[in-house]
Amino acid sequence: MRVKWGKRMSLILALNALLLIVVLVRNEVGTAAYKTRKRMASHGCAYESERVNINPTALEIQCVGTDQNQAEDLFCMERPKYLPNFKNPCWYAKEDGKLRLKCVPYYHILGVAKSSTSDLAHRIRAHKDVLPCNDCLGEKESFYWSRRRYGYEYSMEERPPCNFSCLQHMFSKAAQRIEKTATRTGYHNLITGDGTPSDFSDFRGWPKIPQNAGLEKPVVLTPHLMRHVYTDPKFILILRNPTDRLYSDYMMMYGRSAADFHEAARQSIQVEENCMKNHTVEQCLYSLDIGKRLRTRIFLGCYSVYMREWLKVFPREQFLILRTEDHDKDPKARLRTVYNYLKLNYTEAWLSSIAKLGHRRVSNRKLKKGPMLEKTRVLLDNFYRRYKMDLADLLQDKRFLWLT
Repeated sequence: MRVKWGKRMSLILALNALLLIVVLVRNEVGTAAYKTRKRMASHGCAYESERVNINPTALEIQCVGTDQNQAEDLFCMERPKYLPNFKNPCWYAKEDGKLRLKCVPYYHILGVAKSSTSDLAHRIRAHKDVLPCNDCLGEKESFYWSRRRYGYEYSMEERPPCNFSCLQHMFSKAAQRIEKTATRTGYHNLITGDGTPSDFSDFRGWPKIPQNAGLEKPVVLTPHLMRHVYTDPKFILILRNPTDRLYSDYMMMYGRSAADFHEAARQSIQVEENCMKNHTVEQCLYSLDIGKRLRTRIFLGCYSVYMREWLKVFPREQFLILRTEDHDKDPKARLRTVYNYLKLNYTEAWLSSIAKLGHRRVSNRKLKKGPMLEKTRVLLDNFYRRYKMDLADLLQDKRFLWLT
């Protein structure tokens, strides 16, 4: 009798222990799910480790062809067969009955405007192995991905669209130099790049992408198009405190007073927030019509919204993300990081000489007009706060809160 009772007690204890384990596991899973939901509700996205990367294959983006008023359908084109003995993405194609070397940029300074992109591009091009664009604004900006392929000029005025062959022509002189220059082993190590800062965040041409025809929201954006063309692109971002960025941008474009900037910023916030009451953030930030109503380019500073679009298509490792404030403080250290990322050889002495070059594209208008009003800074900081929190969360880097 005692033996049976002992067995019964052992069985009861075992069942209780098993029940306790089940409860603890369920609680742990529920807590983790709650934390994830809380993060997503507060910032609109989950942490990078919880995000599933999407690529064009998974999305099954198909060629649909081009109708009137649409951009060239790049998905009707096969990706070029890049040559293994070229560092820069290049391939041979027939042109006028002859085989000619064609090249697209090895690296892209994607953004953002008024954040030292011109200065960074100049210091990169100072390297002997880096060639300029022969038909770009300032030998730096092609505007192909964000504007020209849709039939927009730099200023968003309409112009004939630029197709993929047009992009190749912009780098034709670089291709000739790349082809003629090789090491003893036959490796062509020269590269070229594109420094169009609007590529990161200017998606206003999305309705002209054939796959988006008739849609209220885009399913294909610049990252998807570039993923179809490139195998291993090098993306560089240099981000600046969005409040300071907007003031520099405004003074560059209009150059009025700090008081006028305050009114322009207030109006821009009102337009965007009124739009967001009835539409998604993306619809408001990607809208050409809304953009035309703004007195400032306030939408460019909502970095996290655009960053998430890029990270849906490309892995985080594909991006070198810098801050303007760090670049200005220690250009040599930032330049070393960039050269290493681009796999460019250098000596410390030469790096020091390039770091000492004068800063490019300093806004003299802003210097003459003085700093922005404190009430304007408070207004803009409040508007951008959620986007900065979102970006720091997305990149897992508190520096992008711009607290210091």
